Amino acid sequence: MSTGFAIKEVNKAGKYIESYNGEQINYDLLVIIPTNTGDPVIVDSEMDDGSTYVPTDKNTMKALNHKNVYVLGDATNVPTSKAGSVAHYEAEVVTENLLAEINGKKPQPKYDGHSTCFIVSEKGKAYLVDFNYDTEPLFGTYPFPGIGPFSLLKETRINWQGKLGFERLYWNTLLPGKNMFLPPTMSMTGKKQNPD
Repeated sequence: MSTGFAIKEVNKAGKYIESYNGEQINYDLLVIIPTNTGDPVIVDSEMDDGSTYVPTDKNTMKALNHKNVYVLGDATNVPTSKAGSVAHYEAEVVTENLLAEINGKKPQPKYDGHSTCFIVSEKGKAYLVDFNYDTEPLFGTYPFPGIGPFSLLKETRINWQGKLGFERLYWNTLLPGKNMFLPPTMSMTGKKQNPD
């Protein structure tokens, strides 16, 4: 993994990328993520700290410098990906903590940076990664240890089908707010450092 690499050229035949200063990095699978920035409304509201993101407690999702404000998704400065799964998991924690505060309780530090993402490698095949603030992606199966049906860190057709199926699940289950019974924290059950 290389961050802050200003790509000038992708050489598909040679399987390398080259920066504007001539640095080259070889690759097997190239995943390019453009620089992320917070929405201009965050800067305009002066809620950011110069980073275009709202400083946020990474475990409670509560804004650090603004009373009674919770932050999630692309507005936060928490050190995890800007993927949709992250916003979903963060939203679960925000909901629980808002309800806790309404009932006179303290917000709980429940979010651990959990992210679950399908990465399409080619039409018909995809990888699946599951990680959090402290744990890099590991091998194993998801969502059920030893059963799957999805394989972590492996390129499979079943992962591709999972990515396609997730689209329907997203629109029909997640957006309407139906419970998926998947906790916002990462489970280590069934995960391992090395492939089979």
